[in-house]
Amino acid sequence: MSDGLYGAVLAAAPPVLAEAALRRVHELLEAGADSADVHEVVTTSVALLDMHQRNRPGRKRAWLAKVTSFAFPRTFATAWGNTGEHYVCFTGAITKGGKQAVGREIEVQLPVDDAERLGQQMLRMVEFQRGQTTQISRAAQAQGQTSPGKGDQVT
Repeated sequence: MSDGLYGAVLAAAPPVLAEAALRRVHELLEAGADSADVHEVVTTSVALLDMHQRNRPGRKRAWLAKVTSFAFPRTFATAWGNTGEHYVCFTGAITKGGKQAVGREIEVQLPVDDAERLGQQMLRMVEFQRGQTTQISRAAQAQGQTSPGKGDQVT
């Protein structure tokens, strides 16, 4: 193994990464390296294992829900007499997911600022989708509206 523990080991599975780190520590101890070198290898290996653990694909969450209400306001006060925090809420029904989740009603509560950002983002997406649809329909019309050639029957 080279002096750096980063190369191909970075992309390796956790067992391979752990084995490479242990072998490197063993090499350093046999070579009489000081504890700072061993500490560096161990710290780096633990960080790589943590990073790999966070980035693992794991089980995909295939949760889907459909919105079942219009948006409505709610205010949650943290103490009696407090003006409270304002939220925009809507309800939904889980349509796909775990057996115990399907069919359950949920309420999504968004702080007003987050709801505004989400609304603006959704509006931009709708405008983009409508633009795409318009471009596709214009292209289809252009292909379908060619001028007739000689011998074509026009009805």
